[in-house]
Amino acid sequence: MMAISRKFPIFASDMVISAFFIGVSTAFFAIFAVHILCFRRRRTRFQTVLGCIMAVWAVWSLKDLLLTFPGMYRADVLDWVLMVDGWSALTYTVFVAEAVKPRWVTARRLLVLALPFAAFTAVYACWTRHEVVWAYVLFLWCYAWTVVIVGFWQVRRYILYVRANYSNIDHIDVSWMIPVFIFAVVSQLSWLVTSVYATQTGDVVYYVSAILLWLMVLYSSWEYRPITVVDEAPADADRQVPQPKGPSPSLADGLLERVVDEQQLYLNPNLTLQDLAQALKSNRTYVSNYLSQSRGQTFYDYINQLRIERVSLPMMQRHPEYKLEHVARESGFASISTFRRAFIKQTGQTPGQYESLSAKMSDAK
Repeated sequence: MMAISRKFPIFASDMVISAFFIGVSTAFFAIFAVHILCFRRRRTRFQTVLGCIMAVWAVWSLKDLLLTFPGMYRADVLDWVLMVDGWSALTYTVFVAEAVKPRWVTARRLLVLALPFAAFTAVYACWTRHEVVWAYVLFLWCYAWTVVIVGFWQVRRYILYVRANYSNIDHIDVSWMIPVFIFAVVSQLSWLVTSVYATQTGDVVYYVSAILLWLMVLYSSWEYRPITVVDEAPADADRQVPQPKGPSPSLADGLLERVVDEQQLYLNPNLTLQDLAQALKSNRTYVSNYLSQSRGQTFYDYINQLRIERVSLPMMQRHPEYKLEHVARESGFASISTFRRAFIKQTGQTPGQYESLSAKMSDAK
């Protein structure tokens, strides 16, 4: 599918295999596009964008059926397919941007991003030379790596912000994008090979990898609700509270622990850093700095540690008959998966392993 101008033998069986995978790819993207855009209720802007991307990829896959017609798997046709397929890089850009910077993508920005793709396409339409194709491949390679590198940096920034401000990150965490980026790097390497050496086998690898990549994205982001990363500079309300250099004396003297324990703030599954700052009559920037500098923890880790230490462990010791779902809920966790992750981080064991070890120790006594 992606190729520079070369001559190679084509067999009827190869075209049948290619047509099959093109059909599978088209059906995959079309089904998810229709489901998200037509049948999914109360979808977010992110989900709408994802549905539109699926629709675009369905059309892109469908057009490749042209290559399965007799005499169409030619170098000149493949070069045009490459020129058109290169535009798909914009869908990756839009997806990453909407995932970590909601509403960053506008019609104007999308137009600016599309300008180099339009320029290469226009130049090739007027001057069908191999040099243009090679330059386009080089541009796409650099563009893709730019998206991966900048996107990875933005994702890391987003993750740090979420963990510094929220205790419930079930539907706003974007850690799932890390393996997506790793997969994208591998896909870029395979894309380069299939771009230079056009074969039906390479095309099949491309279709399968594209389906797996987007399937991973769909599975991980199905309930994802992106938030806007706010500038960490103190807001007007924060500036009213003195912010001395170094750790706050009041927090260092145990005010944080006393307030959290007395009010049992950790039992609120949706507790935020702003909620904690208000309870302390401080501001979130000040409290966040104290947690990171004095305790070496993010707000997310600190609250989950309290939930495990103050509620989960004592409850599991006193009431081994309780189900883990009940323990997690009573401890302030919004989901059993978050409870498991926090429990392992705090104790080095899964909840099930801890229960088994506790039961053996009880029997030994």
